[in-house]
This record gives sequence, structure tokens and C-alpha cells, in this order.
Amino acid sequence: MTSVFDAAAGDTRAAGLYRKLAASRYRDLPASEPDAAVLEPYLRARLECEREERRMHFGALALVSVLFFLLLPAVLRDFGNIGLDLIAVLLLALLVPYVFVYFSYENRVRAMSAAWLRLISRRG
Repeated sequence: MTSVFDAAAGDTRAAGLYRKLAASRYRDLPASEPDAAVLEPYLRARLECEREERRMHFGALALVSVLFFLLLPAVLRDFGNIGLDLIAVLLLALLVPYVFVYFSYENRVRAMSAAWLRLISRRG
């Protein structure tokens, strides 16, 4: 999955190191100390951006969930109302795949955080 931040990354050395790290799913840290020194502030900045993106997606997931469960009793009580039924189906159709979208952000932020902490501890 590509990020909206990739377009702003450019072709800097730090961006190239980050792309290699991301391709390895944040497992393979740079071998040399100069590369690690270049990557660390870039990874920290990317991690902050991804955390903010994750917060926004969690808010959207929470909003859709609350709306769906507030609407559900009215739909069950008055099942023949086409408008309520369509809104409930739409919210459910948004809710199910959005869980997967949110957790993809969550997993990426966790992997990035672990890589950043490994990078910091290795640099001492």
C-alpha cells in the first residue's frame, strides 16, 4: 500500500533508505552507521505522519460505527422504511471494509515504531 506521503518524499538519500526499509516490511535496518543516522530523523517524521493518519482513520471508523449502531434499533423497529434501510446498508457497507483499512494503518504504525526503536537502540 502506498502512502500519500510518498509523493512528497522526493529522491533524497533518506527517502531511498526509507523505501528499502518499507520494502522489507520494516525488518532490515541499514547496516552502516551513516545510513542509520540519515534514516533516523526521516523515519521519525514519517512515523508522526502515519500516526496522525491512523488517528484520522480511527475517528472515521468510530463515527461510522456509532452512526450504524444508533440507526440499527430504528431500522429493526421500522423495517419497511426504505430510507432508513438504505442508510443502514450504506453504513454497514462502509464499516466492514473500513475495519481492514484501519488495521492496515495500525499494523504499519506498529512496524514502523518497532523499527524506529530498534534503530535508536542500535545507535546508542
